[in-house]
Amino acid sequence: MSEVTRKIVCAAVRVGTFVVLGPRHYSQPMHEQIKWIESHTRIPWKKLRQSYGEEQGFIDQFGQFYDRKQAMELVKSNGQPFDLKRNGGSGDELYSEGLY
Repeated sequence: MSEVTRKIVCAAVRVGTFVVLGPRHYSQPMHEQIKWIESHTRIPWKKLRQSYGEEQGFIDQFGQFYDRKQAMELVKSNGQPFDLKRNGGSGDELYSEGLY
C-alpha cells in the first residue's frame, strides 16, 4: 500500500494549545471559534495571544499544523497547485490566497 500524500487543506492559527481553523486567517469561521473559546475559558483571545504568542499557518488533511514556511515546503514537495502571483509573489511562505 502506498503512503498518502499530505496536502494543505485550510488556514490555521495556533495560540497555546488552541488551534482555530478557517478558509482564510481570521475569517468568520475563525472568529466564531474564538468567541467559543473566550466564552468557555473566560479569557479574552487578545490576552491568550499576549501570553502564548500567535502562529499563523495551515493544517493538512490529518490535522497536522504547519507554519507558513513549512506549509510552502510541503506544497512545493508534493506538487499541490498554488498560484505564486496570488501568493504575493513569495515562494518562501504560504498564504491562503496562493492556494485558492
